[in-house]
Amino acid sequence: MYRRGNDLDVFGYIRVSTKTQMDGYGLKTQESAIIDFCQKNGYNLIEILRDEGLSGAVANRDGLNDLISSFGEVKKVVVLNTSRLWRSDTVKVLVHREFQRHSADVISIEQPNYSIYTKDPNDFLINGMMELLDQYERMSIAMKLSKGRRTKIKSGDKACGNAPLGYKWNDKAKITVNDESAAIIELIFKKYLELGSLGKLKRYLDVSGFKTSRGNKFSKQSLVEILRNDFYKGVLRHSDLIIEGNHTPLINKIVFGKVQALLKRNRKAGVENEK
Repeated sequence: MYRRGNDLDVFGYIRVSTKTQMDGYGLKTQESAIIDFCQKNGYNLIEILRDEGLSGAVANRDGLNDLISSFGEVKKVVVLNTSRLWRSDTVKVLVHREFQRHSADVISIEQPNYSIYTKDPNDFLINGMMELLDQYERMSIAMKLSKGRRTKIKSGDKACGNAPLGYKWNDKAKITVNDESAAIIELIFKKYLELGSLGKLKRYLDVSGFKTSRGNKFSKQSLVEILRNDFYKGVLRHSDLIIEGNHTPLINKIVFGKVQALLKRNRKAGVENEK
């Protein structure tokens, strides 16, 4: 049992901009690096917040919002590098402002001297150069991969990456329905509408013994990601492309729309924070 208020208590944060993650900085890589870093340095990792499929140039991210709102007696977050938190000067300023409002700080594994409060011009210069080089490298990789992915996606097929829960890749590199896990997805949507909140849905899944594809219990964040994923109603997204996919929808559009409306109502009312 961890003791709140301990200076060694930290959160973790991981983010990926696409679900293909061809750049070597996938969620699993970041998660493993954070866990290993905390174990080696004596930090007590409370929870890892995440955003998947979202650019660091976007400030409004559920995982980031949850992280900031979780700051209280725990005031530190471990990241692989600061590019996980921001990808533009504008977002950087906004994140700094919110962190400072909570007296929170960043521990960057790849930038050991980093602090949002640093006044040392040398550290500022070095960290700024690292962020720029990191951004340039990602942009170069993205440009090389983007053309091929967009061509495939325009045809209505998912380009690459992990198949969402409920689906699988077949031997022809096509997304097909995984009957066993598809039933779990259908149940999650059904039960959320019946039970009315993420807290109740999570408890139902835990008691019933349902697990993620990695054998873990469903977190509230993972359930939100599933419930908001319009891939399940047949939509294919990539960057600015939003088209009808060739894959088989698991959830009809009416049910999906009802779930989005309930998520919005509950979030506004604070129901989703129910324990």
